[in-house]
Amino acid sequence: MRSNEVARIAGVTVRTLRHYHALGLLPEPPRSANGYRDYAPADLARVLRIKRLASLGFPLACVGEVMAQMDADEPEGDTAADPLAELDRELEQEIARLEGQRRVIASLRAERLRPDLPVPFGQALRLLASDEDLAGLTEEEQATLVIAGHAYGAGEVAELRRVAEALEDSLAVSAIAAFKDRLKSLAADAPEEERAELTAEALEALAPLIPCFSRDNWLRPPTESELLLEEASRVGMNAAQRDVTARIERGIENLMAEHAE
Repeated sequence: MRSNEVARIAGVTVRTLRHYHALGLLPEPPRSANGYRDYAPADLARVLRIKRLASLGFPLACVGEVMAQMDADEPEGDTAADPLAELDRELEQEIARLEGQRRVIASLRAERLRPDLPVPFGQALRLLASDEDLAGLTEEEQATLVIAGHAYGAGEVAELRRVAEALEDSLAVSAIAAFKDRLKSLAADAPEEERAELTAEALEALAPLIPCFSRDNWLRPPTESELLLEEASRVGMNAAQRDVTARIERGIENLMAEHAE
């Protein structure tokens, strides 16, 4: 039989046959006088076996070993040599993984969360920002948000939730918004007096939120991810804006240290 005949009978393509040859699953048959591959019935049977085992879920990389094991006529009941038992365990794990994915997707859909962010972070973000707020983010702010979502652990996310809950009944929201506007308009050569004043304004606005912050998060050395997040959050800032932002962070750390004492 020629390759197109074998492919037609087996329900595969000629390209698939070539792939089986390349993987070593199907031996190269002899060629006829006119140069065409000449497949025997045993070759067709092997193609059908490969196709069947692959349809059950065996990776092609394992199919050759499975067929060899079957052909070796292992004793029945020997679970250690049972390829189906191993495949069943793998499929069970895959099903559990897929079910977990479906649960995550259900949460994302039900709560209208961003699929590119971990669910706990997305839930905290939902408390902090509206759809309108998120739609208005710059490209740099979007990048910072995604990095934060993947850098923050359970402790940081819990802190975000506490802050969000505190902001619901706080006058800090308008004060923080006013500070952000002033920071955006801060000139790169802003004098020391203006920088100090803006830092003090920010710390005053944040004062009601300090009890929400975790000393464990603020008084430990930053992780590599947090350093990357810090770098991302400063993209587009001028020298004065970076300076004020760093002063605010140091101010919060000092307040946290005072509370710890």
